[in-house]
Amino acid sequence: MLKEDLKRVGYIYALNKLYIVFLVWLTREILHPILPTVTDGIHSNVLLDTLIHWDAGWFLRIAGGGYDFDSAPFFPMFPGLIRLFTYLTGDGAAAGFLISNTALLIACCFLFLLVKEDYGKEIATTTVFVMLFFPTAIFFTSIYSESLLIAFALASLYFARRERWLAAALLGACAALTRNIGVVLFFALLYQLYQRSYYRINVKKALPLMLIPASLTILMLIQWLQVGDPLAFAHSLNTAYWGYRHFAYPGAGQLLNLSLFIYNNEFYSLFESGMALIFLFIVIISFNYLKDKPQLIFLVLGFLIPFSSVVDNLPLGMPRYILVLFPGYITIALLLNKYGLTYIYSTISLVVFSVVSVMFAAGRWIS
Repeated sequence: MLKEDLKRVGYIYALNKLYIVFLVWLTREILHPILPTVTDGIHSNVLLDTLIHWDAGWFLRIAGGGYDFDSAPFFPMFPGLIRLFTYLTGDGAAAGFLISNTALLIACCFLFLLVKEDYGKEIATTTVFVMLFFPTAIFFTSIYSESLLIAFALASLYFARRERWLAAALLGACAALTRNIGVVLFFALLYQLYQRSYYRINVKKALPLMLIPASLTILMLIQWLQVGDPLAFAHSLNTAYWGYRHFAYPGAGQLLNLSLFIYNNEFYSLFESGMALIFLFIVIISFNYLKDKPQLIFLVLGFLIPFSSVVDNLPLGMPRYILVLFPGYITIALLLNKYGLTYIYSTISLVVFSVVSVMFAAGRWIS
């Protein structure tokens, strides 16, 4: 049974990868006269080089030379693994792609198993498809930390459901060292433990969960040693280089985005706010659809963090930040099944995914 499930996931995953290769070929060989491809020239392989943009360069830079003040906002797990795997591959970019795409396959497997337990194979299959062909899912394939974070988060919740709290906590700590959103796993797992302990807090079992917030001391130690400031990851964001990023009330950044569209004709700002507001709707209706409350906690808190952030006069990047909020994909799959919209959604999603992926491959900013 497990072998059959993994084979089903493998087919969808392989389809996603083959389709991305096709889109890169389409961009480089067919659309180039219309949509000139801009690359950083980081890798000699045309496929890999086409998929290396923006933050991917930062991760490779940290992996190769460590932190400086400007690179401090990036958490250390992903570049650390790139540096480790580079000893095996001899190529930092190849190591980054290997980690991202292997982590994505692992994430798909854990997502399928978790959803199958609650809703059955059909919903689980649809959920995996929704995640892999989400409009901005191309970031899962590039050298970005989204794949690694979602793999750690799903594995952590999977082991917590089986009451293997130490494994869940260690995986949660790895997620927290991958991206700041990983820290919210502490609250999700704590509630899971609270449920499993008949709505009481079992201090002995809860103690390992402290590894998740405590793991941030590793980030602080690394940046203290390399940058001279244990809080460089926060201080760096509040500079002109990163747009004076700060927290405000929920939706403040999207109001700014809409004003940029209205007054400056910045169409990307409309795309970002549109994605953010659509996903806000998914978050709200998830209260009626998700059975697993720890997943709901991860979804709500994980959404509120970027949704409450503001970058002065710049788009925030919500279309990418929501990628790791996998419970939203479960809600979408349940909605599609309930209203018989799976095939219609799949067609629309594939078209939007194709357009966004081509733009990414051509070097256009998408998030």
